[in-house]
Parts: sequence; structure tokens; C-alpha cells
Amino acid sequence: MLKTQNIFLGYLNDVHALVSETALHVDELDLLKNDINHVELLVPVIGAFSAGKSSLLNAFLGEDVLGVGLTPETELATELRYSSDPHVLALRPDGSSERLAVSALSTLKARAGEFTHLQLYLDNPRLEAHPSLVLVDMPGFGSSLADHNKAIAYYLPCGVHFIVVTGIEDGNITHSMMRQVADLQTYGRDFTFLLNKVNLRSEEQIQEVAELIAEQIKFNFSNTQLLARVGLDGGARLTEVLARLEPEHIIRQLFEDRLKDLTHSLISQINLALTSLKKNQAENEYALRELANGIRQIKRKRDGILTDLRDQQLDRTVDRCISEVGRELENVREELVNAGLSGNQEAFSRIVSEVVRGAMTRTIKDQMDTISRSVVADFTQALGTLGKAMGTFNNDQNWLVDLSDKINRTLQKTGEALGHWSGSLAERNTQELERLKKVNDWKEGQPLPKVTYQALATILAVTTSVVNPLIELAIIFLPNILAFINEGRQRDQLRQKVLNEVIPSVKRELRDTLPSLLNEQLDRLVVQVSAEFEHEIVEKQRIIDELASSRYQDGQVAEQQVAHLTHVREELQRLAKNALYSETQQ
Repeated sequence: MLKTQNIFLGYLNDVHALVSETALHVDELDLLKNDINHVELLVPVIGAFSAGKSSLLNAFLGEDVLGVGLTPETELATELRYSSDPHVLALRPDGSSERLAVSALSTLKARAGEFTHLQLYLDNPRLEAHPSLVLVDMPGFGSSLADHNKAIAYYLPCGVHFIVVTGIEDGNITHSMMRQVADLQTYGRDFTFLLNKVNLRSEEQIQEVAELIAEQIKFNFSNTQLLARVGLDGGARLTEVLARLEPEHIIRQLFEDRLKDLTHSLISQINLALTSLKKNQAENEYALRELANGIRQIKRKRDGILTDLRDQQLDRTVDRCISEVGRELENVREELVNAGLSGNQEAFSRIVSEVVRGAMTRTIKDQMDTISRSVVADFTQALGTLGKAMGTFNNDQNWLVDLSDKINRTLQKTGEALGHWSGSLAERNTQELERLKKVNDWKEGQPLPKVTYQALATILAVTTSVVNPLIELAIIFLPNILAFINEGRQRDQLRQKVLNEVIPSVKRELRDTLPSLLNEQLDRLVVQVSAEFEHEIVEKQRIIDELASSRYQDGQVAEQQVAHLTHVREELQRLAKNALYSETQQ
């Protein structure tokens, strides 16, 4: 376990011990502890099937484990993990898994449709030396389109850094690769370029290609992205790249804000408890009435916001998405025409898929970002009277603004999914199934409870849940449109077919399906935001109600509670300073 993980877990354990004998709320504390304890840093390796990804990873491992060849060998994303007991775990969409011998790896290509991904456990010193990083061998662009899209959709939200491998034979970063990397940027993911197989070219040719790719990187992304040249020294070069990733820094970035928010919340609860213990009965009852009215305001506002989003924002968002998809498909029409002239339906579908995913992801993410901030602002405004009342009661004029900022951070945080992807899906499936059996009083012979994983509706999660079904849709109906490809059409005829039939067909399919998907996500977004506000208010009610009553019953007990809570607050501030704010921890 990393040093930063130990520091954060130690802090949470200390906080838990400190507040366990108080009325403070600690649910988020337990969730954070679990996330930090099980977090994994996934590093997908992407590129065309001919780029040499698997050979590069074999060189890093020092053994030929992953299949390589002239045809796509990696149909399933394969996570490389250390274990003294080598085996393969093949995971299914329902969370179940199948354990196989490592020697069975080559046979799984034929069964790729059964599984989401593989976990390959090897007794390998290179993997043991990087326990916090999980390398992922991704399906190449030459694998089946369905499997490639499945892997991209699965790992884009949770990869912490992507290694982009391009073969020197390509001469530059291809259009397809450029679109893949643009998706990484949309999701806020960092990446490193590896120019592979440089041993196959002269030094002059290597320099020429490297300069061209460096110029592409600078123009399209930023000049801070690393471009490493890789030849027969692939293992050493990949080791160097991994050494630059700084896992300690990544862990701090992932969890520091959540830890600070937790700390701020606990201190706010303590301050409210201290206030309620010092106020008289009439003042506390007034605060409770204002809080109850605030909950009513949230419920009234929620219905109004939902109606406004359906009437105003939904159509606007759909129009912008479809317009952007149409514009970007027209920009690649010559690429589509060339694929059509070659008779390659798979390549044609791949281009459409990549363009739709990129355009939809950027547009929906941007729109949901704007809408979410607007929703939070609307609820904040509706609670303005409560904000002033509680600000006066507790001498904290900024509590509502602070709460709004916290909810906005939660919604925007693109790394949120990481903690919930930790461990195997099979393990989590089993645990959740057992829990549901108890909750539903399940009896032998009855149908098993359905296991679902309702992730936090971050903007990233909303984007993914809308875009992925649309990508599947876009590639399902295309073969019917593409029957003309083998009819020997000329370039001009094909260009007109693309502009007048293919692109309009894609836009029609999206318009038919996108509204229902977006409407569902907008409803979920509003419900979540309202629940966050309501939870905070209910928590304030509970604290005032519990602690104020003890003041009326026994003044001496109340004085002891004031002294104890004051001590807890001071200790909490000291612990937070050492673990979260100390310069030595930065």
C-alpha cells in the first residue's frame, strides 16, 4: 500500500475513534475508508493492433504471455496483476467470473462476447514491483468494433493514465488514434505517447517521424505530453514511463478534496451542536421550523426544475448533440468515402463510431456540466431564506454556499468512479447479492434478487450512460445503410451517398433515441442534487433535536458535552492539519 493511502487511512481511523462517542454523522467516513483501501490505478495501453502493444507488454514482463501476431489477438481488455498463484479471471457483465489456467488465455478470443474483460494474475517480479499500478492490454483498433467499443467505454472513466502506442510504420498519429486521444482529453485523462518499433527504421527516418508526431501532439494537445521512442528496449522504456506517473500524487488528487469536505462537514456539525447546546428552547425550535420549511422548499423546487428541464433544456441539448455529430461526420466525409471505396464496412463503421462517441461525449459533458451547475444554483436560491436564518443561528453565513460548492465538486469530479471499480466485479457481485437476499428475506428456490450498481451521477457517469447505448445503436444499423459499398460506386456517387443518406440516417437514429436517455439522466441528476441538499438539512435537524433536548434535561450534562465537543473539534483540526494540509504531505 502506498504511503499516501496509509496516511489517509490512518487519518480516517483517528477521526472515527474521535467522533464515535458523539452524535456526529460518519457514513461518508466509512465509504471513504473503503474507497481508499481498495483503490486501483488502472493504466490502459491503447493503439492499433499492429502497433505492438502486446509485444511491448511482453518485453516489460520479461516473458511471452500475451498473444501477438498479424491478426488482432487481444479481443478482451486484459488487466495485468501480480499473484503468487498464476491464473486468469474472466469477468462477465453480471459480475460473475470464471477462473482459468494462464495457458487458456489464447482460447478466450473465441469467447470474447461472454466477458467484459480479463484479469491475468502472474507471479512476475515486474508486476510485483508496481503493486499500485494495473497495466491493461486493450483491444487494438483492428479488433471487432463491438469489443473495442466495449473496452473503451469500460476503461475511459476509470483509467488514471493512458499509454498511447503508435508504430513508426504509420508515419504519424493516424486520424483514428487522434480521435481516441481526443476522447481521453474530454474525460480529463492524461496520456503518454510511445513511438514503437523504431529499430525498424534508420535514425534519419526515426527523427523525421518523431518530429512530425511531436508537432501533431503540440498542435492538437499540448507540448507537455511525453513522446518516448521504443525499439528493442521496450521493457526498459515502459518501466521509465511508469516511474514518472507518481502514484502517491495521483492518490492525493483522487481523495484529498473528499477528505477535506468530510473534515469541513464534521467541523460544521460540531459547531452546530455547540450552538444548539448554548441556545434556549425557543431559539432551537425556531431553527427546526426553518429547517423543516427548507425541506418543503426543496420538494417544491424539485418539481419545478424537472418540468423546466424537460420543457426547455432537453430539446436544446438534443439539438446541439445532433448538430455536432452531423458537423463532425461531414468533416470526415472523405475518410468515410475512402473506407467505402475500399469495401471495408468495418473501417467505415469504426469511423462513424469514433466520431459519434467523440462528438456526443464532448457535447453532452459540456451540456450536463452547465445544467448541473444551474440546478445546484436553483436549489441554492430556493433555500436563500433558510441560508440566512441558519447563518444567523449558527454564525455561519457561508454554509449554503459551501454546500453548493461541495455538491458541484461531486458532480464534476471525473475520478469519482475509481473507488467503485476497485476489487473484482465478481467479488462485489457476491457481496451485494448476499445483502439483497437478507433484505428481501430470500428463500431457496425463489428467483435471485437482481444486482444493480447505481453509481453516483457524476457528469462523467451521466455522459457515459448516455453515450454508450448510442454508440451501440450507431454501429447496429449501419450495415443496412452500407450495402451500397460493394456496388462499385464512384467517388462522387459515394460522397453524395454519405452526405445525403448515411449522415442523415445517423442523425435520425440519434434523435429518436437520445431524448429518452437524456430525460432519464436529467431526472436522476435533479433527484440526486435535491437529495444532497435534503440530507444536509435533515442532518442539521437531527443534531439540534438530539443535543438541544439534553440541554433542557440536564444542564450539567450539556456543559460536559460542550467541553467534549470543543476538544473533539480541536483534535480534528490538528489531525487534518497534519494529514491534509501539512506541506510535507504535498
